[in-house]
Amino acid sequence: MASNLSFEFSADSKAEIRNIFQDLAKEVVSEVMQNPIERKMYLTKKEACAYLSISYATIQKLILMGLPSIQIDGKCLFSKTSIDQFMKSLESQ
Repeated sequence: MASNLSFEFSADSKAEIRNIFQDLAKEVVSEVMQNPIERKMYLTKKEACAYLSISYATIQKLILMGLPSIQIDGKCLFSKTSIDQFMKSLESQ
C-alpha cells in the first residue's frame, strides 16, 4: 500500500536543508579528491593492493588467476574497472 507523504517547509527551512546537502556534497567530494587512488583510472601493483586491501603476495596470486593487467615499460598497471569486474567474477565461484 503506497502512501504519499507531503511536507511543507518555510523558505528558511528550505535554505537550511539545501545548505546541509551542499555541505555534505562538498565534504564527500573533498574526501574523494584527497584519496589519489579514487582519482586514478589505472593503478600500480602497490595501489591495487591498497585499493583491494590485500598483500603483494595476494595480488600476485590474482594475476596468476587471470586478473587483467597492462605492461608498459616494465611497469604493471591495473584498470580499476577490470579489477572490479574480476573480483565480481570471483563472487560466483
